[in-house]
Amino acid sequence: MEKPQLNLSLTLRVLLAIAALGLTLAFMRNAADMLNALILSWIIVLVASPLMRWLNSKRVPMVLSYTLTLIVILAVFVAFVLMIVVALNRLVEAIPTYAEAYEDLTASVQSTLVSLGIDVADLQASINFLDPVQLVEFAANFLAGLVGTISGVVLIALLVIFLLLDAINAPAKLVAEINRGNSYLKRLFTTSNSLREYVYLTTLVGLVTGVIDTVWFILLGVDFPVLWGILAFLMSYIPSLGFWLAAIPPTVLALLESGPGVAALVFVGIVLINGFAENVIKPKYMGTGLNLSPFMIVYSVIFWAAILGPLGAILGVPMTVMFKELVLEADEQNHWIAALMSSSASEPQQDQAKNEKQSSEVRQ
Repeated sequence: MEKPQLNLSLTLRVLLAIAALGLTLAFMRNAADMLNALILSWIIVLVASPLMRWLNSKRVPMVLSYTLTLIVILAVFVAFVLMIVVALNRLVEAIPTYAEAYEDLTASVQSTLVSLGIDVADLQASINFLDPVQLVEFAANFLAGLVGTISGVVLIALLVIFLLLDAINAPAKLVAEINRGNSYLKRLFTTSNSLREYVYLTTLVGLVTGVIDTVWFILLGVDFPVLWGILAFLMSYIPSLGFWLAAIPPTVLALLESGPGVAALVFVGIVLINGFAENVIKPKYMGTGLNLSPFMIVYSVIFWAAILGPLGAILGVPMTVMFKELVLEADEQNHWIAALMSSSASEPQQDQAKNEKQSSEVRQ
């Protein structure tokens, strides 16, 4: 006897999907701290686990390979957080000084406008709206929120410890399941490899540009050059939009400290350095990258920042790619949605060849 099938109208299915999505997002927002720690730990282990396997391939015992990799991860993570905290505390203490510099700059601009016969009262609202001190405070609050998000070092350390342990046996498990024809696991592996390559290249390029930006800030005498270099490094994980966001705070600070000439040099330097890395270096070595349309990149940053906080802005693009590849692409009925989110039309033959290549890499 055949089981009766439940036929739902398209409208009802859409409403049910929206309701389920709303509940999921509400849960994610309430559990943002735990999810941030889990996602960040998974990405860290995804990137660092090849180091452990490389050490083991050089005849380093697995226990020692695991220990060395774990020490490297935790040392880099703690040092990175401490650098942000120290520089951020100094910036917060200096903000009142910049507020005074802004008042002096505003008075100078207003006197110049009056001498030119321009009614300052009509421009007062615009001047207040474009308060540069608020932009610096916004950057400081973003970094403070980011530090607050990842300050659960104990939880992140525990997750990294056990995820890295799982990474020891993960390749063998993958091989067994892929040999059984698990197509979804193959897709998961393909997506994970793409994300690993993206994080590798983005980290390397972001680190180089962050160091160059820091040197540029030091040469121009901008305060807190290391902090703005770190911000440039973090913003490199936000495609297209990130380097523009990284350019605003140091430019504003240079304007308040040294005037428009130095501010212009700071801005032009960041645009040239980071823009070259974003538009020349990355496309050359990354190809199509994560294959998201410009709108989806911007929306991913805003959407995930609203759900998960400042860390969501950085992790937003990889999370959107995971949703597109592992949820939408895995369901034939939703391929059209994934296609709309992509930056270019998919090439089935190329995708198949890529999957076969990465499957062979797992078996090796």
